Amino acid sequence: MKFAIMSCRSAPLGILLLFCCITLGLMTALPAASQSDNLTRITMPMSDKMNNYAELAYILPSRVNVEADTLQVLNYTSGRDVKASILLNGSKVSLYLLYPCQTPQALLETGALKTLLAASDPAILKANYSDTLLAISGRPAIWGQMANQIFAAYQPTNQTAAVVVMDGSLPEETMADFLGNLTITPNEGVTPLSPGYCPDTTVATASTVAPVSAETTTAPANETAVANPAPSTPAAATPTLAETAKNNALAAKEKQAADMKAAQARLDKMRNGRR
Repeated sequence: MKFAIMSCRSAPLGILLLFCCITLGLMTALPAASQSDNLTRITMPMSDKMNNYAELAYILPSRVNVEADTLQVLNYTSGRDVKASILLNGSKVSLYLLYPCQTPQALLETGALKTLLAASDPAILKANYSDTLLAISGRPAIWGQMANQIFAAYQPTNQTAAVVVMDGSLPEETMADFLGNLTITPNEGVTPLSPGYCPDTTVATASTVAPVSAETTTAPANETAVANPAPSTPAAATPTLAETAKNNALAAKEKQAADMKAAQARLDKMRNGRR
């Protein structure tokens, strides 16, 4: 996964306004500009000759011409990603499904999600991120700008991350329609990580553990054994993986709701100021 990154970190005014337009579009079930259009639901597989990795589904006005472009499986140091490209009225939209060797097991916080993306392409850490979260298929998404591209990243499932990269030439109305009605459904058990691609850490770990023999359990002659050792204090209970995932999901949903409410308040203030 490779992106073109701006040399300047500050976001221009046009992009900041675009953030507001897309956020407003995603706050409604269907953007108002599309109400007069016939809407078309489009489904397509992310598949090659060997595997069907996921199913894509999205809703767009019928006036938007959709063309399938390419599908590739790309390598990076700690995993692989599947890239599918489509053209919307000639503007390219690329979708990446990331399959890291160390698979996440829970909904990641913003910082952890950025780190996961950076393993595929470190340049994404230099992108201009919006402070407002989006919601794609009911799950929180981070988003921002890279050169003349707008991107959004989220986890369709806890084990898989997805990145959507859209040309800046695509109208913000179409961006909002696409992201607001996008569903990516990875096929469980299908992965581009072939056997042997990822390092097998279990073998190395096992080889470093020395077997315990009867001799090693005997105290040396010059040491005094403790006859009545003090009872050990039980360790504090640590949250289970399920509890951690649940807590992370609740925190993400609460922050997403707060961000949406704040964005709506700013937009209302802007509209009232024009009156």
